[in-house]
Amino acid sequence: MNNVPHTTFLLTHVCFLFYHMASNFTLRRLRHSIADLPSSIRFVTEAAWILALSYFIAYLETLAISNFPYYDFVDRALMYKVGSLFYAIYFVVSFPMFSRIDEEGDAWDLPRVAVDALGSAMLVTIILDLWRLFLGSIVPTTGSSPCDQPGLAWFDIPGSQKQNEIL
Repeated sequence: MNNVPHTTFLLTHVCFLFYHMASNFTLRRLRHSIADLPSSIRFVTEAAWILALSYFIAYLETLAISNFPYYDFVDRALMYKVGSLFYAIYFVVSFPMFSRIDEEGDAWDLPRVAVDALGSAMLVTIILDLWRLFLGSIVPTTGSSPCDQPGLAWFDIPGSQKQNEIL
């Protein structure tokens, strides 16, 4: 697992929960402060805030992990700018979905949370695939194969050459 301490994988849940709770706090405050505005302005303001917060969180996380020894970016500046926007897609979908849980007055049971989580994951997958189809790769790719190593990248196959570039 690339010599990453196992506890780090468990801490990932804590980090994402923190991001989403911070999003909930700011969205509640924003909704309260713009409650008297027309609905179209409220929608645009909330959407702009979600996009800005999503990009900010994604950019900070990209910056925080950029010196991990197993990451090597083809174009570091482009990865910070455009790659963070690509990563922000996850938050653009998940922040509003997460804020819906127990916000509307009725208690949510586990099946409803699971269905919304799965729907959110599917929506993220669709948006990422639309990016792939219409915008393409973040950096130009050369050659026919984007990966020199067959199989899963985190398994070291004897005799194969590891590729450290993230496209």
